[in-house]
Amino acid sequence: MAKPNNLRNSLSPNNNQPIFNSSQIHNPYVELYFNHFIKKFRHYNSDEFKITISGLNNFIDNNDKFFDYLINQFEFNIFNLVFNGGQNSINSIKIQCNNLSRNNLYDYNYQIHNLPYIIDLSSRTNIPLVGIIIMQIIAHVVTNHKILYKAIVLDLDDTLWKGTLSEVGIAKIKENLFSNEGAPFIAFMKFVQKLAVELGIFISLCSRNDSKLIEDTIATLDENIFPIKNQIDYIIANNNDKSENILKIAEHLSILKDSIVFIDDNPLVRDEVKNRLPEVFVPEWKDHTELLTQLIVGCIFERSELSINSQNRRKQYKIIQIERSLNTLPYLKIKVNIDYNHVQSINLYSKTNQFKFSLNDNIFDDNTKSLFFEILRENGENLGICSALTYTISNDIFLIHNWAISCRYFEIGLEEFILLYLQKISTPNKIFINYNHSDFNLKVNEFLLKYFNLFKFTEKSNIIEVVFTNEILSVLNKNTNLMII
Repeated sequence: MAKPNNLRNSLSPNNNQPIFNSSQIHNPYVELYFNHFIKKFRHYNSDEFKITISGLNNFIDNNDKFFDYLINQFEFNIFNLVFNGGQNSINSIKIQCNNLSRNNLYDYNYQIHNLPYIIDLSSRTNIPLVGIIIMQIIAHVVTNHKILYKAIVLDLDDTLWKGTLSEVGIAKIKENLFSNEGAPFIAFMKFVQKLAVELGIFISLCSRNDSKLIEDTIATLDENIFPIKNQIDYIIANNNDKSENILKIAEHLSILKDSIVFIDDNPLVRDEVKNRLPEVFVPEWKDHTELLTQLIVGCIFERSELSINSQNRRKQYKIIQIERSLNTLPYLKIKVNIDYNHVQSINLYSKTNQFKFSLNDNIFDDNTKSLFFEILRENGENLGICSALTYTISNDIFLIHNWAISCRYFEIGLEEFILLYLQKISTPNKIFINYNHSDFNLKVNEFLLKYFNLFKFTEKSNIIEVVFTNEILSVLNKNTNLMII
């Protein structure tokens, strides 16, 4: 029953193409997992991983072609899986993750728990139990490097309640939710509500309805039949195409289109969004049970840890919005911290894309230093880590290896504050920044254009010199009200 220690011998010789034709083995849940989770990760990260999984050998059937197909798909996506150890009883699995591209290694234990739940998923998806465990293990590795989905955009009519609001009215919508037919809608909304509270997932409503009618309806609904009532971050309601509205939602929440999941019961609307916004994940579903199974087995909202910072993300976002409504450039305080061992900086670099200057997330030598910045309200409330900076000083050169800002804190004067801080700590050294253009760091590009007199491209395409003048310093000071503690 035991598989050989290295399953790569069951893969194609060139390691480029699956040995099984997709028509031979077809599972929509596995395809969803690879197409919208693993391949989404590969848009951001091309590193080669070798994952050693210890303890599962005796639970894998040598003749299971489905399992071989699954492992082959991981290999095709540059995850080389190695299996060793043959225990007959396990409650945790030792995982060794080796990033071959960056030459770093870490170990962790994957705890097997809630087996009846995994068996239930296996029965509903026709994926072997061990296959689901392996998919979850790799999902843990992925989310340790990158959080993929940050927001869920929801239709209303026949998605969150039964019926068309503009046709049947508020009273009938409430009646339907209270009926047996309302149970699956409520169960789904409870799941979404927990995503918001526990993981900090943004929730937005996108509906072809009158906005005033929607507001009045939600105001009359109790949380027991509309669980997401107090968790909605943004509502957009008009007769525009949903794809157009999703773009506005992404801009409003300061997130990439790639990080959005769009849920709508109407296949025509789903097709419109898929065609115009292929970056957005749009599940195909017939009922809420199938939809939930796709989201869970596909690891769409998987996380490698339970994080207080993630739980507070939406709260911090709303506070910043309130502060900006009082003043376009809010009066906030910044605390600068030395980041020993680059822990906080690496964490931010790995999860941030829109404002991140380089692709160097974690390869730093002993002379390299990192700082991370926390943002505080005037009453002392800490709103979390807003930025990170990694640099070295040598031969009169202040070289910034990477600089990132969390998407919650764009355009409140933070960019300008950090530049002013850099000018003070770098004097009299010349300042250079490593810069790698990508399809994701558009906020960096906007910033470079905004202050084109400040940033000078050098002969090396990936190096920018920062040249301060009195005029530029005056402009930077006018464009921030942030103050150092």
